[in-house]
Amino acid sequence: MIQKVGIIGLGAIGILFAGQLQRAVGRENLYVIADASRIRRYTSEGIYANGEICEFRYCDPNEVSEKMDLLIFATKYNDLTGAIASAGPVCGQDTIVMSFLNGVGSEERIAEQLHPQHLLYSTVQGMDATKRGNHLTYTKTGSVTFGERDNTRSNAVCAVEELFGKAGIVCAIPKDIMHQLWSKWMLNVGVNQACAVYATNYGGVQKDGPVRADMIAAMEEARAVAGAHGILLTREELDAWVALIDTLSPEGEPSMRQDTRAGRQTEVEIFAGEVRRLGAKYGIATPKNDFFYGKLTITG
Repeated sequence: MIQKVGIIGLGAIGILFAGQLQRAVGRENLYVIADASRIRRYTSEGIYANGEICEFRYCDPNEVSEKMDLLIFATKYNDLTGAIASAGPVCGQDTIVMSFLNGVGSEERIAEQLHPQHLLYSTVQGMDATKRGNHLTYTKTGSVTFGERDNTRSNAVCAVEELFGKAGIVCAIPKDIMHQLWSKWMLNVGVNQACAVYATNYGGVQKDGPVRADMIAAMEEARAVAGAHGILLTREELDAWVALIDTLSPEGEPSMRQDTRAGRQTEVEIFAGEVRRLGAKYGIATPKNDFFYGKLTITG
């Protein structure tokens, strides 16, 4: 049974899931793990979700005596190396580790640096969480898809499923988690970059026009390079992701648009950058992602 849960990263996704998990395990068992400077900022400014202050327990990992039963990484990809380095004191032999990051490579980096014995692969989708400053707003909490790399139904998978059920987190265990990981990446290649490049929210890609067309074109290029890499994504999957986008709050924004609006470094390397690298490897043209990459390496 999972009792102690640690979360590293208090962006939109981190706040959203920390709140749900805290209601399940209690404040005394939910650890928001951060360095001293971040803890000072969180405690002085507060963290708010839909207007209500979040009463999280903030912990420096070097001052936590317990090992976590579940450790979730919810940072930006660019901050992952530092986050992994800080996680050693709270990751034990029995700790289950999950990554809620974008892209298709965070679990490999966690495995290489942290060497957890229980690493589950996961994607999060369907939320319309937007963070501005220390305030998060959302209307949809979305869902988590997760599993073992070899798709076995392990004790770790069952324990996380039980916890998420208790927390009211919608979750699914797919037949092929790696396929799901790449499929979600295809979505983000489109929606994150289109909203960032054209400085728009979900509403800007929910209507027919050049922005929506560019989003879909970027996803098609991601689908093509994934296929060459051995991950066969279908046009029906792409259409299903677009249909999901159409259900989100028009005022919500994907993470990359939140980054460009705030002047932060973007995750363009794991989206257009990865599409372009795979395109070059397999001889596939990627003009739309070339365009997005050029725009976002300047903006980001």
